[in-house]
Amino acid sequence: MTKVFVYILIALAIGAGLYLLLGDDPGYVLISFGTWSVESTLVAMVLGFLLLAAVAYGIYRLLSLLNPVGLFRGNSLFGARRRRQNAAAASEDGLRLLLLGHWQDAYKLLVENASRVDVPAFNYLAASLAAWQRNDTASWNYCLEQATRKSRKPNPGIKALKALLEFRSGKTEQSLAILLALDREAPGSPYVLAMLKSIYQSVQDWDKLDALLPQLEKHKVITDAALAELQEKITEYRLQCISVGDGGVDALYELWESLDKRFRRSEKITLVYLQKLGEFSRHEKALSEVSSFLKHQWSDQIVLQSGYIDTAEPGHLLVMLEKLIKSRPSNATLMLSLGRASLRNKMWGKAREYFESALRFSNSTSLSAQANAELARLLEHMGEHAQSASLYRKAMAQLEHKLPDLPMPD
Repeated sequence: MTKVFVYILIALAIGAGLYLLLGDDPGYVLISFGTWSVESTLVAMVLGFLLLAAVAYGIYRLLSLLNPVGLFRGNSLFGARRRRQNAAAASEDGLRLLLLGHWQDAYKLLVENASRVDVPAFNYLAASLAAWQRNDTASWNYCLEQATRKSRKPNPGIKALKALLEFRSGKTEQSLAILLALDREAPGSPYVLAMLKSIYQSVQDWDKLDALLPQLEKHKVITDAALAELQEKITEYRLQCISVGDGGVDALYELWESLDKRFRRSEKITLVYLQKLGEFSRHEKALSEVSSFLKHQWSDQIVLQSGYIDTAEPGHLLVMLEKLIKSRPSNATLMLSLGRASLRNKMWGKAREYFESALRFSNSTSLSAQANAELARLLEHMGEHAQSASLYRKAMAQLEHKLPDLPMPD
């Protein structure tokens, strides 16, 4: 109704304009063809043409509604435009259903109308997502194949989507093969690089991830913070891989010295390094690294690790740790390591006091379990068996993974 009203207003406006323009002189039109001739005023001729156009349009609309003898079938020239409009509307409904999670209905609408829209590849790509959500592997593979065939030119993005769906379906090897081929076909793609990073992380292939880092950084695929975290994990892995067969302690020293200062100040990396030094019995070096680290920053984990340093000069360890009491007088971790350092120096009474202080200041179940076990072991060797047994029971109760109830001899 609104369109009809607008058309009427336009016709009235045209009529009024013609009347004002030709009111005084209606003009004269003569059309002659052979023995036929038609004479009329210009106004009448224009109005006649408008009337004929209106009648022709009305007949077209009527025929479209009645559709006699299939004249206006959907595949005819007259119905092509309407067919495309209907298919586009149905495809839009399919996309809406996809976004709302109605996977089956969305898939049906998108696939059924794919051949009748201008860009069928779009329908097939959206339908592949709906099929994947329904765990219908055959259907989403079919849709991606159709999208490839219907694309006007080669589209690597379809392969990227296939790689994603394979990865999300748990087919890591297939996904990786597609991505590596894509990286050669379209190098520098941020999406492909990000997917490769995710796969290498999921399978913990730190060597491949290390080789990928320059590309990730160059194309700014991840943030600086995420890049630094990856570099730290890779460095941790490289330290852990060093063994006697890989160069031993010399390789360990060489790698450590080659690291950027920020990694040597990292708590996680330093802990791994200290553990490796312990494996190679380089306890003096470990003590030196602990001392150097704690001069710049505090770390409970580093202090706890210091208690495992079996140096030939245990007095140096005890002196170093006791210097820290002034700034951390109530630190349970420090007290526990001081107790262990006192044991290495055969100062039994001092060790007992430090273990008891650790228990008094501790708010950690794990730390309390260690302190109880250490104190119980010390008291057992000092002949205080009853108290030692009680502390052992407390330590067992505080274990993160408690022992199961099992039959015991009477």
